Amino acid sequence: MDVYVAVEDALSEAVAQRLIEDENQGMTVSVSVGRRGNSYLKQNLSSYAVIARTIPLLLLTDLDRGACPAELINEWRGKRSLPRRMLFRVAVREIEAWLLADREGFAGFSGVPLHRIPEQPELLDDPKETLLNLVRRYGKRTVKEDILPQRTSTARVGLAYNQALCGFVRQSWSPERAAPVAESLRRARQRIHELRLTGCGPCEGLS
Repeated sequence: MDVYVAVEDALSEAVAQRLIEDENQGMTVSVSVGRRGNSYLKQNLSSYAVIARTIPLLLLTDLDRGACPAELINEWRGKRSLPRRMLFRVAVREIEAWLLADREGFAGFSGVPLHRIPEQPELLDDPKETLLNLVRRYGKRTVKEDILPQRTSTARVGLAYNQALCGFVRQSWSPERAAPVAESLRRARQRIHELRLTGCGPCEGLS
């Protein structure tokens, strides 16, 4: 089964591909679109819905400051009905929460002590900032060099932020370990599994 993915950025793309690869059983990402932020995804939702009428499409975005995933989905779609083959999944609150949810894996990758990594990352107001602060205080030197900005830089993250974290996702992140403490990830994995079994997702991707 060919699957399209629509994502905010390179890190979300790596996560989406890893989730589909984990499900495997003949599912492959044939096309990846987006990577221009959530506003771009929202603007092109109608185009993705057209694609999803014939080809399964996983759309993955962050909740950010939104109240809840269902509210964000309803805001984006308005009065439109979304095809059953569109899996509209929302990471609470950011994709970085899903990475932190694999506490064992992230500790091994970053050098951050396991007991310093939050046990409920979806409750964090800013998972990305938490990840950066953990690495800044406890991380391995090489990980700091990749992920953190230079002291003279005004950037929020280092130049190799996506590259380093995408490598973690591909090589050692475990969705299976992460899902029990990240409900939005658990639901995403469940819907991808249902997609493989039935060829379509739940009605309008809301549950």
